Amino acid sequence: MRWEFKNLLRFPILELLVAISVYQSMLLTTTASSGLSEGSDWNWIIERTIGAITTFYGHQVVSLYVPQVFAGVIFASIGIAYEIEAEFVKVSLSHPIKRRDLFLGKFACYFLTSFLLLTGALFFSMFIQNWSVALGILAFPVGIVKILGLLLVQTFFIVSVATAIATFSKSTAISFIVSAAVLYLPYYMFEFAQVKLSFVPPESVRLFWMYLFFENSFWKQYTLSTLVEATVVPVFMALAMLLISFFYFTRRYDVR
Repeated sequence: MRWEFKNLLRFPILELLVAISVYQSMLLTTTASSGLSEGSDWNWIIERTIGAITTFYGHQVVSLYVPQVFAGVIFASIGIAYEIEAEFVKVSLSHPIKRRDLFLGKFACYFLTSFLLLTGALFFSMFIQNWSVALGILAFPVGIVKILGLLLVQTFFIVSVATAIATFSKSTAISFIVSAAVLYLPYYMFEFAQVKLSFVPPESVRLFWMYLFFENSFWKQYTLSTLVEATVVPVFMALAMLLISFFYFTRRYDVR
């Protein structure tokens, strides 16, 4: 993992952090001005407790979906597909390292990097938006844990799908195009086609957010099956894809 983290330093991580933070800060301003919900605006949120503001920022995890897709697809495509395509994997396996450790090290590295990058961008955008409010949110650890939990689930899904596609494609271009298309499609349907797929992000994360912050309202609109679809199903799908690609890489992949 140490080597993988060093390898990731080739990417402009700091520049990505700043760019995503600015993007999210602009998005927060737009969202706040348009309203968190019907009859809600930024002034209304400020007048409420910090807990309400934490709820507002928790919802912004959904808007981080596209930047997360961008980061996860790049990391997986270049870190896995490119190295397989360029036969760098053969060089790595020529050293006393197990395939299992190589695969898990790569996945863990990309998962942690994506998660920390987007976590930093989200909280940094809070300080750009309103530093006093951001400091106040730190006094609500439960709200922070909920926000990080939503981000964790979303990151796991994205990186798992991107890793599986990169492993099977063995081509940087194909991995990037297919991963971006597969992961962006639910967002397109969510935002533009008004078709909400409750079993994949970003809709599943939105439903999970509603359950965590507005449990009573959630149960008035949805059933237990919807909660399972929004929480268990995406994690199961991501885990299944990860395990399939893991067994393929460790058992079937031919490095000769």
